[in-house]
Amino acid sequence: MAAIYSGIHLKLKSAKTPWEDKLKLARFAWISHQCFLPNKEQVLLDWVSHALTGYYSKKLKFGGEIVEGLWSYLNDVLHSKKMQKLMEKGKIITIRFTIAQIINERISACSSEVPHKIDVSSLPMVLSCCQGILASPPFSIIYTSKSELLVDLLCKLCSLACGRLKSSEALHSAQLFDVLLLVFSQYLITQRQQSNQSRIFQQVCSSLLQPFLLLRHLLSSRCWVDEDEVSVRQHLSREINSKIQVALQTGLFHVDLLNSYREELLQSNDSQGKKPSFSKGLAAPTETILLKLADAAFFSSDLHSTIVSGSVPMLYRLAVESYCKDGNQLLCFHIFARFLDCLRFPKEKSGGDGTSVEWSHWLLALDQLLNLVFSNNIYNVSVDKIRCEGVQFARYSGVAEMLVTYPCPGTAAWFRCLRTLILLNHSIMEPSLDELVSLAWVDAEVEDPRVRRAQEALLSTLLETYTKLRQLPKVFKELLGIICRPAADELRQPILSIGLTGKLRQCLLEVTSSQIVDIWDLILESLEMQIDDLARSSDAALKVLTMSILLHAILFNMKTLDDKAPVPVIRNTQVLMEKMVRAAVVPLLRVGAGVDMGTSLWGVRVRSAGLILSNAWVEVDHMLRLNCVKYVSPAGQAGRAGTDSWNHSCLLPWVGLAEWKAVAQAPVPDGELSRHFLQLLSLQKMKRIMMEPGDKTETDLPSLRATAASVVSSGRAAVGSAGARGWDGELSTLNGETYGVAHWHLLTTNLPLLVPFLLPEEVTYLAEVVITYLLQKSTGEVGQDEGSLLSIPAMCQSLLSSELLPEIQPLHHAILLGLTQRVRGLTAAHSAELPTGLQLARSGPDEEHGGCSNWGLLFSPQDSSLLDAQSIFSTIKVFPLLTLPEERLDLLSQILDLLSTLRLDCLSNADHLQCFLLLVSLITTLKPSCEKSNISKYLQVLDKCYFLLTVLLTGANEKAVFRLAHAGNILEKVLAPLFLMSSELFPSLESPAWSELLHTLHCFLSNFIQKTVERKQSMCLNLEQIITFLSNSWEKAMAKEERKIVAEQLLVVALLTLSCVVRTALQQSEKSRHKSRALSPLLTQLTGLLGSVLQSHFDRGGLDQSFNVPCVTALLEAELCPREEQSDGTGEGRIPDKEGLKHSDLYQSICSQVLQHLAASAHDLEPLQKQLEFLQVFCSSPELCSDHNVKTGIPSILGAVKTMLAAPWMTSPFVRSLDSQLIGLLTCMSERCTDHQFYLLVKSITQGIEVVNLWKGRHPDVVSSLILTTILLKCSSRENTEKTLWFAVPQIITALLALCKKTALDEHLGCKITLLSLEALAVLIQQGEGMLTNPHHVTLAFDALLCIPLDQLKLDDYAGVFQAIHEVLFSIIQSQPKVLFNAAPTFLKCFNRLVLSVVHKGCQKAAGEKGMTMESKVILDCARLVERMYTHIAAKPEEFAMFSAFMVAEYINQLQKVTLNADVKKLLAAGVYHLLDLVTENDLRFLNASLHLGVREVFKELYGDYVRYHKSKRQGEEEYTA
Repeated sequence: MAAIYSGIHLKLKSAKTPWEDKLKLARFAWISHQCFLPNKEQVLLDWVSHALTGYYSKKLKFGGEIVEGLWSYLNDVLHSKKMQKLMEKGKIITIRFTIAQIINERISACSSEVPHKIDVSSLPMVLSCCQGILASPPFSIIYTSKSELLVDLLCKLCSLACGRLKSSEALHSAQLFDVLLLVFSQYLITQRQQSNQSRIFQQVCSSLLQPFLLLRHLLSSRCWVDEDEVSVRQHLSREINSKIQVALQTGLFHVDLLNSYREELLQSNDSQGKKPSFSKGLAAPTETILLKLADAAFFSSDLHSTIVSGSVPMLYRLAVESYCKDGNQLLCFHIFARFLDCLRFPKEKSGGDGTSVEWSHWLLALDQLLNLVFSNNIYNVSVDKIRCEGVQFARYSGVAEMLVTYPCPGTAAWFRCLRTLILLNHSIMEPSLDELVSLAWVDAEVEDPRVRRAQEALLSTLLETYTKLRQLPKVFKELLGIICRPAADELRQPILSIGLTGKLRQCLLEVTSSQIVDIWDLILESLEMQIDDLARSSDAALKVLTMSILLHAILFNMKTLDDKAPVPVIRNTQVLMEKMVRAAVVPLLRVGAGVDMGTSLWGVRVRSAGLILSNAWVEVDHMLRLNCVKYVSPAGQAGRAGTDSWNHSCLLPWVGLAEWKAVAQAPVPDGELSRHFLQLLSLQKMKRIMMEPGDKTETDLPSLRATAASVVSSGRAAVGSAGARGWDGELSTLNGETYGVAHWHLLTTNLPLLVPFLLPEEVTYLAEVVITYLLQKSTGEVGQDEGSLLSIPAMCQSLLSSELLPEIQPLHHAILLGLTQRVRGLTAAHSAELPTGLQLARSGPDEEHGGCSNWGLLFSPQDSSLLDAQSIFSTIKVFPLLTLPEERLDLLSQILDLLSTLRLDCLSNADHLQCFLLLVSLITTLKPSCEKSNISKYLQVLDKCYFLLTVLLTGANEKAVFRLAHAGNILEKVLAPLFLMSSELFPSLESPAWSELLHTLHCFLSNFIQKTVERKQSMCLNLEQIITFLSNSWEKAMAKEERKIVAEQLLVVALLTLSCVVRTALQQSEKSRHKSRALSPLLTQLTGLLGSVLQSHFDRGGLDQSFNVPCVTALLEAELCPREEQSDGTGEGRIPDKEGLKHSDLYQSICSQVLQHLAASAHDLEPLQKQLEFLQVFCSSPELCSDHNVKTGIPSILGAVKTMLAAPWMTSPFVRSLDSQLIGLLTCMSERCTDHQFYLLVKSITQGIEVVNLWKGRHPDVVSSLILTTILLKCSSRENTEKTLWFAVPQIITALLALCKKTALDEHLGCKITLLSLEALAVLIQQGEGMLTNPHHVTLAFDALLCIPLDQLKLDDYAGVFQAIHEVLFSIIQSQPKVLFNAAPTFLKCFNRLVLSVVHKGCQKAAGEKGMTMESKVILDCARLVERMYTHIAAKPEEFAMFSAFMVAEYINQLQKVTLNADVKKLLAAGVYHLLDLVTENDLRFLNASLHLGVREVFKELYGDYVRYHKSKRQGEEEYTA
């Protein structure tokens, strides 16, 4: 057959054979094993290469389909598995260089503006062929051996990719970018292999630099859309960008080119005067790069400036990374200077007041360049001045002059550039400081928040720098000079922002008091000059106001003088206080009082400035009086305050009464600042009156009341209309919109001062504001709070939840009263039918009881208030009539939420009673409608009512509730509505609101009944009454099925709670036989009622598994409790009653269900815990868990538990969560077993952990038996059963050792069995202290530890196994000291495996390696365990002292081989320090003599750190140790 096809080669060469047939023959020849050709693969590859070469060189002519077929054939050959196998076998097959040239030409043709149709259609195949060639090393040699071809290919691919990126169409060119990334990788390898760096530089500059920069710009600036290829957008673009930077750094800034850059840039700056040896063949590399950047022919005109501004910082960063070391900072500066010239900043900005796009790009580039200079410490002030004659300083000064000459305050980069220049050297900006303050601070118009943050950063740096230089007054001198210049002040923005004020506060705390005094004096001088020129000049008035706000900020944020302050500073301060009041405060107030304020904006500003300075002066004067005894106030002993609220003569005696009256009472439009500071002065007046020594006069109290009332009333309208507007706290932003917020902030921060002097009506107003805004906030009527700004809703919420509010009793009471009145207001439509508790407070204050309502009587401390409350409670009838619509229910729910925030546990007796009666009235009055949504909201209201009742029961005055009536009557009245409404509540049984209500009801009943039992007042009578009520409710509910279902659930919750509390009380009443005799019948009565209710519910299947098990558990505990008491009383074992358990069938049925459920699918944790607790109680009863009952006996329970533990969803954390329940169950089972039964139990468990089970594939049985073994070892049992267990311990240890060896050899068994075996081993050794008499049994544990391979484990398993081995070693060192004394070498051998493992895994990772965070966390935890074990070893010097030197040597030898992570090394070294405490002088000499040279150096370093950090500290501690 081979001979038949031997002529194919001739047919392929023949000109007569059609090209279609040639392609078919070539494909057949490639895939057929019957076609024989010598060196067939090479022949066919040469044929297709020759055909393509001939076509593109115009020697051969055929159609486009043939061309595409040839490219497809070449692609199939290059990517075929046959070719790959031949290459792997080492067969030599080559491809012609002309193919590389053709591929480059085709890619270039496709990247042209008008590509040929054939080139476009064949491009995917061309790219695939290129990929196949480069991916195969034998083929890629056609590119790597001729780097020109590879560079040309890279250039062409970049151009093609740029064309695709420029297009507005969706990008679907993942293949193109994959090939480009492959070519980049191949080029970087070739670039690193070449030795002629000058040649590489020329290649990169001439061919690649411009395409790279264009591609980088297009990748970073493209607006990616969802239609673009995901891999290109998310991964390939970043990878290509990274490759571009690596290629440019290696090609342009290689270390071998350093001398060329020095020759170009430093030839006139050689400080040594010696001519260095420069490289040959490369001249002016920087100039070459800059010429390429300046060449606009390659880039389009609209992209040139953008690309240059984006590329220059990147190129400079690469240069700095390569050369900024070994004293090359000056070279890096000169590169910076040349790159800066490349930016070519225009002489003027275009765009008028705005900023041109080109200018913004230049500024952004300059910002990045300056940041690189600063972050890499290129500019050293001293070196530049001494050695370089200030060349850098001159250049940076030129940059600063340019920035100031052409300011651009609308761009964040402009501010950042100025900030970096200040950080470099403040002297750079020193000559232009006044212009800087003017352009960047006073006259800057900044609206964009991002630009504003940059401005604040610049100004903060300016203040901080001059603070460190102790020249802060210089900045303020320039600032005041700018403010006082003639300018359009109306257009100026505020001088201070909240961020800048914070930085000013920090700076003022750092400077000396004398500098603050200088700043103060400067501002006063400027103020004095402006006041002289005031003369109805609105511009001068605004300047005065601006400087007043500035002085206010300085005085309020400076350090207060105390007695330790220097006397000259105190004297100067006193002089300034006098100067301030006489030169500024008094003139401004007098001018403000003497003008017509109704129409004069000038007068408003003057008056505001005067009041700001007045308040600042009073505050400072007050603080100086308190803190500095040497200070003498210029005001002297001012007279007492008058009763008029506007009279502030006691604060500023220089201002007359008439002037104060004129200032305070003049109508002022837009005078929010004036009003705000008048209120602050009023507060200062109140403080001054209250702090006056001696008794208060008759006028003091009226003055305080009048002043407090005026403060509260002055902003009522503004507070009401403020909404959720925000205020940043700055005076400059205080206006008509923010005045309400500022006024409310002033009130809430001074409530302890104001409230004691307010009338009830005014306190009620404050409470109404709080309630109104909080209700509007919850309904969304006031909008959302504006971030971190102050707003009235946020302040009201903070006030309501603060711990200060209960201390302000009048306001606390007013808020409570306002909320209760709103609750009653919701019931206005049915006032005639409401209970007395809801009607009384709606009557007027003088309608009953001689001018005081019944609720008013509740606030009297007399006994009559309690009598009135009792009468009100008695009139509340359980007769639900009121059905509220959903809107009112929502509002009622919100009011109850506010009540829960109000700290009801801090109420007074009267408020406590009022709130309790209100809640009871709501519960007994409300009724749901037939709609499900209404029922759900009704249940939510009830849930909150019961929650609030629970809070009241835990409050300080909970005893007041029990004085209203008997506990039984109270509970009956609270629970009765639920039973009456049971028919209406039936549709909501499946809703979450019903479940939440039952949970809240359980909490309420538990607290209420517990309080009833603890009070010991008619306890039995009350409990009997409660049980009777519940019994009657059950009987009434039996009449109707719907009512019965709801009542059952209510009764189950009530009876369960009641039985639990009574049972607990019965168990705690061992010393009180009378109490036991009284409670036992009640518990029996409860169990009978609870049993019948549960049985009825189970018969219908009404409760789910998660609810019925806790119910039956409680029933069983309640039924067993009297028997336990009886057995404890007789002193004998538990004796069952002759009648037996009343509900034993129910218990057996539930037990069967639980056992079936344990073996089912995955469970939630809480239900599973409840089921195990039921089994524990079930096993404690001999009547239920007997040998005769096969289905619910101990073997059946044990089997179900083993099945549950063997389930695949049973994880180790889940088992740990069930630990206490499993221990309790096994303990109970072991107590119930006979000796023979316990022997069989232990035998079944130990047989489950034998290794034969692994051979048979019973892995789940091994897992469950290991868990049960661990649990059984933790149980406390009788003496006989304990002996039985410990007789089986040798067998258990042997089985555990076999399991560890088997799992170590078999990786597919996983790590779970190993972990469980080690955990069981640790518990066995720990519990075996004093029981394990044979040391051999403990030494077997070492064999188990040594067989576990640590290095082969995955990271997730490694941490668990490491910790388990550590726990075994810790158990041995703590519990088996006798064994440890003889087995110390073996112990150390096991421990050294942990140390070596941590050392090897804790090595420093390579830069950029992924996944370091999780691994480092695990290794750190393991290193912490090693450190702890070192500490335990050092605490046993008798056993380990002789081995300490060898342990240190082992650690040092391993440490010398690797480079440890710093955190890991720190932990391990801290542990080894404890070992070195045991090392003697002879050991040290031995180590120094035996360790090798390199290891010895490591030991010396370690020992030096030990002496410095650990030994000295320990000796210091021993010095003070008795």
